[in-house]
Amino acid sequence: MMEFFDVEAVRARLAELDVPADMAMAYLQVLTNLNAMSVLLSPSVNLDDEGGQEDLQQLWQRHQERRATLEAQYPVLSVVTRPAGWSKN
Repeated sequence: MMEFFDVEAVRARLAELDVPADMAMAYLQVLTNLNAMSVLLSPSVNLDDEGGQEDLQQLWQRHQERRATLEAQYPVLSVVTRPAGWSKN
């Protein structure tokens, strides 16, 4: 589930686009939260000590759903997370 977004690069790209400020902020918050949860969900050396993983996975999934909803409302959002030099559709 490791997924990391360059939030600062996305913020810079959003500044150049015609996306409402509240939507841009919500999208940045979702990406930041997904980054944090990805770190928390990464396996540790001793997996027996990992409590609350199921709850965290559900929360991660809800944030992914929120991300998909925002990207459906503003399709340009799915483009701003692509790495620099992205050439695929």
